[in-house]
Amino acid sequence: MFPDAGFELRHLRTFVTVAKYGSFTRAAEDLHIAQQAVSQQIRGLEGGLGVRLLSRSSRMVTLTPEGSVFLADANRVLSAAQRARRRVGAAARGELGSLRLAYTLTTAWETLPVLVADLAKSLPHLKIDAREVFGGDIDALLASGRHDLALAPTTTYAGDTQHRTIRRELLRVALAEDHALARRDTLELATLSDQQFEIWPRDMAPGFYDTVVGICRAAGFEPSLDERGTGNTVWGYIAEGRGIGLINSSLIKQLPRGIRLIDLAHPQPTLTIEAVWLGHDASPAIARAIEAAEQHAGSHNWL
Repeated sequence: MFPDAGFELRHLRTFVTVAKYGSFTRAAEDLHIAQQAVSQQIRGLEGGLGVRLLSRSSRMVTLTPEGSVFLADANRVLSAAQRARRRVGAAARGELGSLRLAYTLTTAWETLPVLVADLAKSLPHLKIDAREVFGGDIDALLASGRHDLALAPTTTYAGDTQHRTIRRELLRVALAEDHALARRDTLELATLSDQQFEIWPRDMAPGFYDTVVGICRAAGFEPSLDERGTGNTVWGYIAEGRGIGLINSSLIKQLPRGIRLIDLAHPQPTLTIEAVWLGHDASPAIARAIEAAEQHAGSHNWL
């Protein structure tokens, strides 16, 4: 409603239709309303504006000078209303708006870029704001509303979260090129029981930490962990021969010099990557992002 003039969008639509046909009768037919309703709406519109918009004769209806000016504005208002309707519909389908996406290092070199590219192609009007975070911060980031969705290795969360597995990646052994085991084609995980594992602290990367410890225990040993390194210092420690590491395969794309990756023998352990979001906040954009991830996972054997 336009409070000052006392008319609604339907009045504008009726006026524009009358101006288009130059006829109340044809306007009524086009709008599927009674001709009397058309006349009443036009009278109400003119009364609210305090001007005559149309000149009536027995043969035709024409615009007054004021009506010509008003027609241009009425068309703009109706176009804006239609655009708003389309945009809110797109937002309701998750095709428009923004998605604040948190991701951990494990997804940074392949999983995240692939999914963002998929979304950009299928949903070009959905803005993706992606930021790398520590896995240990995801609970707080989702709870505070600073992020809508997170990609991280599977773990437990304190909040009311939902999760969906989107990828399982093979884990491989990273060690110095001059390490005694570096010439092997494959390694049994149990042969690493006397090695020191370079790994981020659990409070920074709980999902990855628990995966490494879990598969070592499944292989029959308790791993010796060096948790002093963070970021690229872990790579440096491995390259120096201070210890070895387990990494998911896609991180080969950031592998520094001096380090070699070796496959683990069957059954090869994997790192499970999940999409995580608050259970009460399943927005259309989140649903579309998860849908895209599942489609890619199905077509590229991610699971």
